[in-house]
Amino acid sequence: MKKTSLILVMSIILFGCNSDDIKGTIDNVNNVIDNAGNAIDSLNDITSDHNDDIAELDTHSLTNTQKQNYAQISTDVNTLVLSVAGMCVDKQDAINPDFTTLSCNIADHLTDLAITEFSNIVLLNGKLDITRQNENLFIINTNEDVTFKAPIISSNTISYQLQGDNKISVQVSNENDPSLTTSFSGFYTDGSQSDNSSWTIESINNQYFSFTDDDNTQLIALTNGQAQLISKDNQTYGWSTNTTGKVILK
Repeated sequence: MKKTSLILVMSIILFGCNSDDIKGTIDNVNNVIDNAGNAIDSLNDITSDHNDDIAELDTHSLTNTQKQNYAQISTDVNTLVLSVAGMCVDKQDAINPDFTTLSCNIADHLTDLAITEFSNIVLLNGKLDITRQNENLFIINTNEDVTFKAPIISSNTISYQLQGDNKISVQVSNENDPSLTTSFSGFYTDGSQSDNSSWTIESINNQYFSFTDDDNTQLIALTNGQAQLISKDNQTYGWSTNTTGKVILK
């Protein structure tokens, strides 16, 4: 039944057959419907504007120095997360060497963090979910985004997400030679920019990084691997790290 016909029937039932009453009622109901429609349109506009606020980093506009900085920061955040995860695993292993899952709060280890040589990064908080796939393979995810500051690329807090397809995989060689190799894919969001710029970083297949640490200097790094950054319109650029963890753009 059409809108006007339905209104007419309702009006007749409510007010009898007085034509002026019917016409007035129809006009009032039409006004209510029109106002509701305008409100819905306004809500849709607000939602659309909010969605537009989430954009991807435009790497075409970056200089090589800026690309170097983004790559170094993104790689070294993985280094720091791995360091925290390692402390949590070691602690849990001493309690229960047969554990399969573990929750790790970064805030509990901030005073124990080692240093990355080429980045000025401050980890703030976040929670890691660590799953032991087998004796020597661990998967790191996040149930709560890791947040950090990296002044060289942002004036605000950056969020790092390891959910869905994003994760860090860590392979321990063996007990006698406990070296670590890792691959990763992570999603970053920079809240300081007006468009909340985001980007993805991922290691390149079969080009795993080695996690290295130096007890004398407290320096940690991901060395001898290759990765790429994916940004707006699937723009990409890649790099490798040398034996000290320094990024070398391709």
